[in-house]
Amino acid sequence: VAAVQSSIEFKKVALQLEVVPLINSEKEVSLDILQKIDSVVPNSNVNIGGNSVPTIATRYIRTNVSAPNCSTIVLGGLISEMRFNSKNGIPYLSRLPLVGSLFRSTVKNRDRTELLVLMRPEVSLTKLDLYRLRQKTEDRSHFGPELEQEDCPDCPKKGDGKQLPPPDIPSAKDIGMR
Repeated sequence: VAAVQSSIEFKKVALQLEVVPLINSEKEVSLDILQKIDSVVPNSNVNIGGNSVPTIATRYIRTNVSAPNCSTIVLGGLISEMRFNSKNGIPYLSRLPLVGSLFRSTVKNRDRTELLVLMRPEVSLTKLDLYRLRQKTEDRSHFGPELEQEDCPDCPKKGDGKQLPPPDIPSAKDIGMR
């Protein structure tokens, strides 16, 4: 009698985007892009060694795109469509032949999603250009990696950054409190 051994492995269910840029002399950017999305397939669990293990579906698209510097690229095509049927009814009466349909309702739903990714490649040739690009990106999104000061001696010092004004807080006198 041969023993059957099974193992279960953790797998992240995620959206991945891999981009390999190539830049030509006119600052035109050619991108090799791989979009990959994993999702758990509903109602498709497999029983392995007494454990219920979900089935994971993976969809991906690989494409090559060329675009001028600072232009926006729209990537699409990862479309999913799911159909659901649900039945509600009065027990026993809804199962009667011929008249059962009078005592039950059937709802059909369709859920369609499409993943769109917008990218805007911008070429920076010097560390000062890179610093300015990061500052512009951080101003819009409030996140991004820090550029070390020793990497860019031409960049403004950290203390030279923008200072937010203090918030306008009314005093107790302005509110009418005594």
